[in-house]
Amino acid sequence: MPPLYRLVEVGIYSLLNFLPLMVLALYPFRHRLRFSKTATVGLVVALSLVQIFLGWQAAFFSTNAGLLSAVSTLLYAAFYFFAVKVKVGKTGFTLLLLSNNASFIVITSKCLEGILFPSLAYESYRWSFSLCMLMTEAVVWGPLFIYMKKVYTPAVEREPSGLEWRYLWLIPFTFYIIWYYTLYGNSTKSSLELALEPKNTIALFFINAGAFLVYYIVARLVIEQQKNLRLQENNHLLEMQNLQYDYLQDKIKETRRYKHDVRHHIALMQELLKKGEYDKLSEYLNSFRDSMPDISERIYCKNTSVSALLAYFAQIAESSGIEYKVSADIPDDIKIDITDLSVLFGNLIENAIHGCVSDSAKNKKIIIRAKADSYSLCLAVDNTFTGTILTDPEGGFLSSKRKGKGIGTESVKNIAAKYNGVAKFEYGDGMFYASVMLNI
Repeated sequence: MPPLYRLVEVGIYSLLNFLPLMVLALYPFRHRLRFSKTATVGLVVALSLVQIFLGWQAAFFSTNAGLLSAVSTLLYAAFYFFAVKVKVGKTGFTLLLLSNNASFIVITSKCLEGILFPSLAYESYRWSFSLCMLMTEAVVWGPLFIYMKKVYTPAVEREPSGLEWRYLWLIPFTFYIIWYYTLYGNSTKSSLELALEPKNTIALFFINAGAFLVYYIVARLVIEQQKNLRLQENNHLLEMQNLQYDYLQDKIKETRRYKHDVRHHIALMQELLKKGEYDKLSEYLNSFRDSMPDISERIYCKNTSVSALLAYFAQIAESSGIEYKVSADIPDDIKIDITDLSVLFGNLIENAIHGCVSDSAKNKKIIIRAKADSYSLCLAVDNTFTGTILTDPEGGFLSSKRKGKGIGTESVKNIAAKYNGVAKFEYGDGMFYASVMLNI
């Protein structure tokens, strides 16, 4: 049995090698955890104890330290992929990014130990190594945390329009291959001897610095892409508002014309009444009633913005010969941004109308069902469709109005991701089905 001070030394090293990495890895996805924060902290503590135990096994009780190191890494990765509810590309990119820096910290700490404590550097997991690691982490993890908070987290919090994160993890993976080959590729020396050479640490520093420049550029490009997509959404919303404004202006003009003409109608009816031509008066009244413009206000739900959108598209649908059915229960005080609501309903209904207009069938219809409570919003928009659905190789829907992906469906997916919800688009048997669930 090793002495207590040696157990403490190895335990401290195991925590320094694991815990800061785990905290930084979880930080960007702290709002997308599979478990509660309390449960996640408990699981991290339990995993930390397992890491300490594996460190003791590798240092004192096993002849295969490499295998135990691999088991430790696999446990850490398995927990991370399971604990975070995001796409694997994002977690993979994060894990590789931080693992590369953790390896750089270990090598730098060993090199620093060789300079400051040369007599202890050739021993495994001594206090001097933990001290050097603590010093190195104090320098590296500060800027790394700033990057994760200010740049990286905004880039991964929302879903971009394409499939970027499915492939972006290859960037940190490539840098891992580069520095691993630089350090071990053409050398017959042991890993300890290589780590103690300052030139290797300097080379790895420049590789990591270049990698971080690339990581920064990638994150900024993703953020800019999100801004552009949001701008497209706002432009689309503004376009719908302009169309609705034009529609209201037409209604106002129509009402004014009716008010101007009604005096002539009254005069003619009075003349018929004086002459006692009651049959002609009745006939004229019926004709006058049929010619009156429809100025009634349609109220589909308590939320005025959603109701106005539903009423606006009802007019478009009816003028296009489309049967338009709505069942909506949306409160006025729903805890969803009004812009997100407008983009969500506007895109789905507009796409449904476009699908019906291009439909060759006679019985065209759109069915809208929406319900919200304190916890969620559920929306389904179904429409008849017998045309051709354009998709890309990844299964995404392509726009039939412009080149590339349809902005509408991608905007809906982004809003669903923002509220930790889900958006589904399916089609079959002459119908297109769009459904969205948002967590409030």
